[in-house]
Amino acid sequence: MNKILLLVAGALVALGVVAFVLQPGPPDGECVPDGQPSSGYVDEESGCNISIESFEEIMDHESSPKWFRIAGLLLVVAGVVTAVAAFVVGRRRAGDPGPPAP
Repeated sequence: MNKILLLVAGALVALGVVAFVLQPGPPDGECVPDGQPSSGYVDEESGCNISIESFEEIMDHESSPKWFRIAGLLLVVAGVVTAVAAFVVGRRRAGDPGPPAP
């Protein structure tokens, strides 16, 4: 049982790390032609002005909760708690003398 708990703990931690890494990034900025209304911000990669709608999408993404990261953190914490429980159960069973003799 102790080994099963350790395997479960390892799986939870691994899934948590994967979920944390798989968090999608912000949407790409949409460039506007020169002379058109823009947000006033420039895309660093392409060097062009970003549209107002595109900037709003990027800001919505930056200010919204990151669900994959939250789930990943919870899975890692659950994995660590399961590992601690496995060690505690293993220690108690190692020191358990068993049922009393009749």
